[in-house]
Amino acid sequence: MPGPTRIGAVGYLNTRPLVHGLSTDAAAGRIELSYGSPASLADRLAAGDLDLALLPCIELARIPDLEVIPGLSISCPGPARSVLLVGKKPPEEVRTVALDPESRTSNALVQVLFETVWNNKPVYLTGDRDLASSLELADAAVRIGDKALFEPVPDGLHVEDLSGVWAEQTGLPFVFAVWAGRTGAVDRELYRRLHACRRTGKQAITAIAKEYLWEGRPRPEISEAYLRENIRYRFGSRELLALNGFLEAAARCGLIPAAPELKLAFHRWTSCHDKAAATAAGRRST
Repeated sequence: MPGPTRIGAVGYLNTRPLVHGLSTDAAAGRIELSYGSPASLADRLAAGDLDLALLPCIELARIPDLEVIPGLSISCPGPARSVLLVGKKPPEEVRTVALDPESRTSNALVQVLFETVWNNKPVYLTGDRDLASSLELADAAVRIGDKALFEPVPDGLHVEDLSGVWAEQTGLPFVFAVWAGRTGAVDRELYRRLHACRRTGKQAITAIAKEYLWEGRPRPEISEAYLRENIRYRFGSRELLALNGFLEAAARCGLIPAAPELKLAFHRWTSCHDKAAATAAGRRST
């Protein structure tokens, strides 16, 4: 008998509406659900320790033979509030940047924005989860996830919302993560279950916000506004366009060897017209 499907989800608030209800499947033994940072999930999927993960999108170009589950993502149509560049100087004057050790896609996004929007090529260093420590090391620091959302930024620092800058430059949303796994890892039943979880999660946002804890206590007002106003979970034509545009931009900046041809589970995306439009979207970010 095949074992349960090993699924990894990001351990931040923004994933909870996508995985709402999967604990029932875990209790029944159909899946093994675990949480981690975006970086750790990418490493575990690459190592074969997971069958399916909420994968940082830049890793689609680094891990071979992956399929993307259609229709689902973690994306933002504008500012995310949880993916920030915090600096002692404006971006145009920054000389060193501390990257977030938990991030993959946001670290790539900031490098694309420095090169294409702020016309700057700073030195990139490995930062710390603690903002003060990172800003002792560098002029600016990338901050992602719950710590970026819930921890106030000290007065006097410059803050750029990275997906907000992307949306302003391209007119498109930014896709941070998608469900992705090895070819054949997801069957139709699991596909339908993941979509059902998104639907029930959307209906349960108020309850999720009330129950979610940051540093031992709930912050329902911040959490609910964030989930309703900033985060989206669809992966449609505009998200596909935006994702391909970002991967093309990352390739031009030398962050990945080339933008991959994305493979969607159960069918392949092969529209030359859409692919050309995606490339154009990436160029508009320059």
